[in-house]
Amino acid sequence: MSLSIHDIHAQLTQRYADDDGVRVELIEGLTPAVMVELEEYGDLDIIVASSGEQIVVSTILVPASQVKDVAGLNAACMRLNPINPLSNLGITTDANGVENYVVFGELSTRSGIDAIDEEIQALAANTIDAVEALRPYFD
Repeated sequence: MSLSIHDIHAQLTQRYADDDGVRVELIEGLTPAVMVELEEYGDLDIIVASSGEQIVVSTILVPASQVKDVAGLNAACMRLNPINPLSNLGITTDANGVENYVVFGELSTRSGIDAIDEEIQALAANTIDAVEALRPYFD
């Protein structure tokens, strides 16, 4: 059975109902998503979106405008990506045309809530590790 974004929201809300360090919010819009804010990781916002047969879990690593050495950061990301378990690095452009370096992972919509939660936690830890490793390239 495939999970819809509304199913994911309901299950994550239930899972974290007693955890004051995690906030789960449904973001309505053309493409609904779930935002999970993790206090343990400095109030890191993780976005969970679903499209077709795929769930994408992502967060902003750094706005491109805050990168002082683009070529250096891009090369460092390419080196870090293969050893960054369960997560990938990339560049996206938001609806306002703003570019961001992101950390992301994907799962099947047939994944259970345990796998989705594991992806959220792994992505958060990997994002913090990536920030530490790549900080010299940021303004």
